[in-house]
Amino acid sequence: MSAPLRLILEAPWRVAAPTLLVRGTERVRDGVRIRLCDGEGTVGLGEALPLPGYSRDDAAAAARALGALALQLAAVGLAVPDAAPSGAGHRNAARLDAALAPYAGLLAEAPSARFALECALVDVLARREGVRAAQWLADGRALQSVPVSVLLPDDEREAIAAAAEAAARGHAVLKLKIARSDRTLREEDSLLAAVRAAADAACAGGRTLPRLRLDANGALTPAVAPGRLAALARHGVELVEEPVPGSALLAMPTLPLPWAADESLFDPVLTEALLALPPGRRPAALVLKPAQLGLARCLTLADAAAARGIGLIVTHSLDGDLGHAAARALAAALPVPPWPCGLGPHPGLRHPPSAQPWLEAPLGAGLGVSDEDIAR
Repeated sequence: MSAPLRLILEAPWRVAAPTLLVRGTERVRDGVRIRLCDGEGTVGLGEALPLPGYSRDDAAAAARALGALALQLAAVGLAVPDAAPSGAGHRNAARLDAALAPYAGLLAEAPSARFALECALVDVLARREGVRAAQWLADGRALQSVPVSVLLPDDEREAIAAAAEAAARGHAVLKLKIARSDRTLREEDSLLAAVRAAADAACAGGRTLPRLRLDANGALTPAVAPGRLAALARHGVELVEEPVPGSALLAMPTLPLPWAADESLFDPVLTEALLALPPGRRPAALVLKPAQLGLARCLTLADAAAARGIGLIVTHSLDGDLGHAAARALAAALPVPPWPCGLGPHPGLRHPPSAQPWLEAPLGAGLGVSDEDIAR
């Protein structure tokens, strides 16, 4: 076996990111960028951009982890095997894991730092092969076409208007947060009915009516969830993300609507238990957030879900341009066609994609993001 490729990790640097308004609260963001170099002039870029109040770490933790790793690797470089370990599943996911395994302890408390490293690894390795990041992640599989869902705004009037606009463009799924503390059930039902009516009116003339994807963020109780989901079904619902919190999902009976596992995937043990549920009670889909779960784990979960007939949804975490590009690449590299993904434009991007029902194929090798695109 040939010697592993060794990459140079330059010292990370901090960057300011746009302040975002999320659920009525301004989130001031700070990020950390890195560059991995192969010694021949090929560079891969990565970015850790945690979202305060949502991410499991912060920029300071990411900076500490990446800075310490850069010092450790100064003399020896980051070793990337040219082949996956024997018996590994997804070959390139296993290569990412193998490259970062010696530093698992250092990265355990900073998942955003690990994601930055995975992005930079995919970027540099794909550029070395002269292929797009999605092709490198697919590892020989045909790339998927990726439909795009639309997350509706929190403001009710804006949500109704956005639903009509998205339906008129041809989006198949509109997503709305439910079970919020600032809305009564009556207000929620009224909003859903208004969104449904606006979307249907925009499709007059034969266009396929969009479905509603509802996200409860685990806010429903196990006692209330079956009845509430039964009542929501009349609005034309595709599925409900994370209807009840965490391990409570394991004890739920067959529910009136399909549901998807989202935040519960952060716990590997709980994830395995969810995948092991019988067909009538298991999730209909997994929501893969690479900035939270990592690219390698998302690929592994995608293979496990596809083998069980479970659908796949990829969504961003209000990432910057590098993280968003990596999420788009992951969606195109899945083993099966994804359900509509939460990968449309958002205010935190310097170069947002156009708002279209399908993702456009990226141009160029790697992640398709240059130093100039994310100017220091």
